Amino acid sequence: MPVTLIDNPLMQHKLASLRNENTPADSFRRVMAQMSVQIFYEAARDLPFAAQTIQTPFASTEVNRISKSVVLIPVMRAGLGMSEAIVNLWPDAAVGHIGIYRDKFIQNTVEYYFKMPKGVANAAVFVLDPIVATGDTAIATIDRLKEIGCSDIHYLSLLTSQQGAEVLMETHPDVKLFAVSTSDSINEEGYLTPGLGDVGSRYYNTL
Repeated sequence: MPVTLIDNPLMQHKLASLRNENTPADSFRRVMAQMSVQIFYEAARDLPFAAQTIQTPFASTEVNRISKSVVLIPVMRAGLGMSEAIVNLWPDAAVGHIGIYRDKFIQNTVEYYFKMPKGVANAAVFVLDPIVATGDTAIATIDRLKEIGCSDIHYLSLLTSQQGAEVLMETHPDVKLFAVSTSDSINEEGYLTPGLGDVGSRYYNTL
């Protein structure tokens, strides 16, 4: 399945703010939150819904309500900034957490935390990870979720490299990948360039 790009002019304008190294932490947080909500809106288009009859102040009417539980899974720690914004939009969502990173010394991924809510295997899962560079962390995250039975997986990112997107889609063609841009390249250290820098450090002002 190809990457779904949310590359409208508004998102590109906000991406420019995130890329700017002079954007202060409070502005960085606010813009990242706004973009995260917009990506979630797009990714939620395929959520199933069921009809329900309710009473308005004037009459009874048929409305649609989402009929599948939603689980947000931020990839720690940068993904936490995305989840905080989306939970405000969809407070009924359950939130799981996964701590995983690519260790450049052993050339492999390392998982250090994994906590999921009950019923995650039957839910619509939205993995929140601002950056997909090589794709190794994304693939390891999805592998882990599939191990516990998850099948309806959406991967939400701000930036992905074309290489990372391609390897992710080749490995997990059933996963729905959403991003604002796939134009960044990977430097010798495995980071996206021009990129956003260290998203977690910029978001939490720990540079």
